[in-house]
Amino acid sequence: KDGRLVVALDERGVGRFKRFEDATPLAANEVLVRYRVRDGQPKLATNAFFFQEGHAHFYQGARYGEFRASPDGEVILTAMRDANLKVLGPTQP
Repeated sequence: KDGRLVVALDERGVGRFKRFEDATPLAANEVLVRYRVRDGQPKLATNAFFFQEGHAHFYQGARYGEFRASPDGEVILTAMRDANLKVLGPTQP
């Protein structure tokens, strides 16, 4: 069944599953994330990150994804980060 879950953000902004959505009001450090179940597997957002051809080496060290969340729980992947939370990708001029 599709639904929404609550993710708690730590002091670094890293989110961890807290609970499935219920009547409990969200705390200041909590966000809703919509999930969908497809083929028996939960899907939180797209599993794709598109980058310019020839730039794959910039993202090989990715350990975290950075997401933007709307109030209704829809999320979009906006950046990839390394184990130290440094944004990965080519530097902008």
